[in-house]
Amino acid sequence: MIMIEALRGLTYYKGVPLWRHALVLQWALQIISGVIVVVLVATFFTNITNTIEDREIPHGFSFLSREYQTPIGQHFLPYESSDSFLYAFGVAATNTIIVSIVGVILATALGIVVGVARISGNWLVSKTSLIYIEVFRNVPLLVQLFFWFYVVLALPPVRQGYVIADKIYINNAGLSLPWPSPSSWDAAWVWLAVALASIIAAMVLYRALTQREALTGRSSYPLVSGSVTAIAIAVAGWLFVSTAFGDAPFGISDPAPQGTFGRIAGGFTISGGLMALLAGLVIYTSSFIAEIVRAGIQSVGRGQTEAARSLGLAPMAALRHVTFPQALRVIIPPLISQFLNLTKNSSLAGAIGYSDLANVAKTMTQTAPAVSIYVLLAAAYLAMSLTYSLIGNIYNRSIRLVGN
Repeated sequence: MIMIEALRGLTYYKGVPLWRHALVLQWALQIISGVIVVVLVATFFTNITNTIEDREIPHGFSFLSREYQTPIGQHFLPYESSDSFLYAFGVAATNTIIVSIVGVILATALGIVVGVARISGNWLVSKTSLIYIEVFRNVPLLVQLFFWFYVVLALPPVRQGYVIADKIYINNAGLSLPWPSPSSWDAAWVWLAVALASIIAAMVLYRALTQREALTGRSSYPLVSGSVTAIAIAVAGWLFVSTAFGDAPFGISDPAPQGTFGRIAGGFTISGGLMALLAGLVIYTSSFIAEIVRAGIQSVGRGQTEAARSLGLAPMAALRHVTFPQALRVIIPPLISQFLNLTKNSSLAGAIGYSDLANVAKTMTQTAPAVSIYVLLAAAYLAMSLTYSLIGNIYNRSIRLVGN
C-alpha cells in the first residue's frame, strides 16, 4: 500500500496529474523540441561533413598562416601583400566594422532629424521629409549604391579636382582631408588614455547632474558641464604629455599632390568606393529609421506633450525632455534591427569596389578553401550582429528599468 501511494505521488505535481499539469507539459514540450532541434542540426552538419569528405572538397583552416599575396584596396590597418590570410581577414573585418559604426552613427542622426521633421507642423518640411522617406526607402539599396558610385566617378580627375583652402582635395579618387599623425606613439597612447578618462569623467558628471536636475527641478546644465569637463581634462593632459615627452602627442598631416600623376599623399583619403558605400547605406537606412522615430514619437499620448507645454516648455524642449525619452521604449527594438541590417547590407560593397569583409573573402576563395572561408565569413557577421543586439538590448533594458 505504501509503495502504491509513493508511485501515485510521483505521477502527481501539486495534486494535479503530470499529464494534465500545464507547467509540466510546457517543460516537456520544450525539452522534446530542444532534443529534436539538436538532432536535426547534428544530422545536417554530419551530412555536410560526409559530403565534403566524399567529394574531396578542400577544407580546413591551415591556410590561415600562409601569405595572402593579394593587395587590399583601402585598409585602415597597416597591410602588406606578404601578410597572412588571417591578418588579411582581420584587415577586411576592420574595414567592415568601421563602415558599420560610422554608418550607424550617421544614419541614426539623419534618421532622427528626418523623423522629427516628418511630424513637423510646417507643411513644406513635413512633405519634404515624406518624399525623402518614400523615395529612398523604396529604391533598392544596390541601385542607390551604383547611383552614388557613378556620382563619385563623375567628379573631376585627380589633377583637376576641387581644392578647398589648399588642405581638402575632392576628386574621383576620393576625399582627402588633414588627419592627426602621432609624433610619438608613447606620447600618443598616454594622451589617448587621458582622453578616455576625460570622457568617462564627463559621462559620470552628466549622469549625476541629470539625476540632480530631475530630483530638484533646478537647471544643472549637464550637457554643458560634461562637455567642459571632458575638454578641460583633455587639454590639461595634452599640455602635460607635451611637456613630459618634449613634443605634442599628435601633429596634423596635410594632404598634397605628389609625383608626376599628382597623386594625393599625406592626410587621410576616403576612397570613392567608401564614399559611395557610406552615402548609400546612410541614406537608405536613415529613411527606415525616420519612420521608426516618427512612429515612436506618435505612440506617446498627446496628453504628455500638452502637459509639458502647459508647464512652459518650448516645443523642442518638450520633445527632448518628455516625448522622446518615452518614445525610446518603442524606438529601440526596431532600431536595433536597422543597425543589424546596415551591417549586413555593407556586404554589397564589392559591387562598387570597396574592400569589405565579404569582398575580400570572395577573393580569398581563389587560393583557399571556399567552404572554410565562408564559415569564417558567416561567423564574423554573426559576431557583429550579436554584439549590436547585446548592446541594444542592454540599453533597452536600462531605459525600461528607469521608466519603471
